[in-house]
Amino acid sequence: MEFCTPKCFFVLYRFIYLYKQKFMKKFIFSIVTIASSYIACAQLTITPNQTAQQLATLLVATAGNLGVTVTNPVLLCDSLASGELTGISNFGINNGIVLSSGFVKADSLNNIVGLNGIPSAFSSDYVGTPGDSMLNTVVAPYITYDACVLEFDIQPVGNFMEFEYVFGSEEYPEFNCSAFNDVFGFYISGPGFATPTNIALIPNTAIPVSINSINDGSGGGCSIYQNLYVNNIDTTNTMDGFTTPIIAHVNVTPAQTYHLKLAIADVSDGVLNSFVILKANSLKSGNTPPATLNSINKEAGLEIYPTEIANSFFVNNLQLQDWKLEIVGMDGQLVYRNQISNQQSKSSFDISALSKGLYLLKMTRAQDGKVFVEKLIKQ
Repeated sequence: MEFCTPKCFFVLYRFIYLYKQKFMKKFIFSIVTIASSYIACAQLTITPNQTAQQLATLLVATAGNLGVTVTNPVLLCDSLASGELTGISNFGINNGIVLSSGFVKADSLNNIVGLNGIPSAFSSDYVGTPGDSMLNTVVAPYITYDACVLEFDIQPVGNFMEFEYVFGSEEYPEFNCSAFNDVFGFYISGPGFATPTNIALIPNTAIPVSINSINDGSGGGCSIYQNLYVNNIDTTNTMDGFTTPIIAHVNVTPAQTYHLKLAIADVSDGVLNSFVILKANSLKSGNTPPATLNSINKEAGLEIYPTEIANSFFVNNLQLQDWKLEIVGMDGQLVYRNQISNQQSKSSFDISALSKGLYLLKMTRAQDGKVFVEKLIKQ
């Protein structure tokens, strides 16, 4: 006769806890909202079984125009734990790639909830893939499970690289400040980075993004960054919570070759799925010396550059304030809207969809509502 080991009892206890705290809560909520649930989940489409080349290409898209060249992509991941994402979401990214510590696409025949499952459903899979040694160092003394890793070589044309992402999980909020600190990392190595360096950090800090570093503040005092956390109201996906969109930004040497590793994993056990969603076309490079805009620099604490734009413009948020950005055509019609958080020191904005011509950029400071205006020329 075999007896349950201490670890076995621990895992069994967690499953019982999860059933009481998560499954029943979500089951009851689903009965009330089942009609709207099916409509919502149809808005998000995930295509798994993508190759490393397909995922990397989607991330950088028209690489030549965006200033990066990607080669030698490798995907170390279960074929169902990564994929392409399209459709309407409530986490700020409607097109991109998703990497997960579980399965990404809903499949009712195989009892897989996925990221795009019925809202309020319970997304938890034991994939069975090993953890990742680099992520183990982030969450030590705990270890990781069910890792999904996409890596490739990349050559930037400018002196920075950046991309946009959202991290979310089923671990929220019940397991905030616990050993189940599901984690991911974006590791860069190459000139200036003798050892792989994680750039998936809370803006303007050296703190890695994880369950314990960004959450709603419940479960203990492990996070002071509640402003970067969104409590999911179950409209388009199964994540209980997720971060606001965050930009990973790193300074590099132009024309040199770097290696980028994107990895996510469960921590302490293989239960409950976490996801990192990376925005399509957002992996880019460029040169950062700003154009001289003295009036904005002095009055508002913003640097906007360049004023003659090809596809993107850049913002240095010098005083770390919250801003609303709007672009208005010469006919007075609003053609673009976005926001800058007080956690974002540098941001880039894609306006490749705008037609050529003259526009007005309106910048509204959230603190006092003051508006600043600058002309922009779309080439």
